[in-house]
Amino acid sequence: MRILKNFFFITIILLLSNNLLKADDKVAYIDIDFILATTLSGKLLLDNLKKEEQLKVNEFKEIDKRFKNDENKILAKKNLISKEEVNKEMKSLQIKFQKYKENKNREINELKKKRNRNIMNFLNLINPIIEKYMDDNSIYILLDKKNIFIASKNYDITNKLIELINNQIKTVDIK
Repeated sequence: MRILKNFFFITIILLLSNNLLKADDKVAYIDIDFILATTLSGKLLLDNLKKEEQLKVNEFKEIDKRFKNDENKILAKKNLISKEEVNKEMKSLQIKFQKYKENKNREINELKKKRNRNIMNFLNLINPIIEKYMDDNSIYILLDKKNIFIASKNYDITNKLIELINNQIKTVDIK
């Protein structure tokens, strides 16, 4: 019986010590949104996308103003022309506006797709840099900061990666 107890005791100790050896596996985390917003190439990409989106928004606002002006012109003529003529012009304006809304939605969706595609291209561009850093520093698992509840700041490698990315990537092409 004593031999059996010793056997179980030694087995448990060996199993626990084996788990302690595996605790040396390095884990780190990064803030990918912060990397995108603060690296030189990421800032350039986001700025260019934002400018393009702002141009479209301004264009849409201008067209919206024109439709509002056209509607006001038709309503101003309301007392001067027949009710049927007003209805005919309003219906025509509504058809044009509906086509414009469809086109606007299509262009907004295209801008979103373009934004997502370019961000994915950027992430694919920095992926080899991150993988090399992981290999060089024996990091086995890399997590995104927004998926972590609490962790020591010692495991945050975001700033180190920003330096590497800024040194290696200067510009990003927008597609």
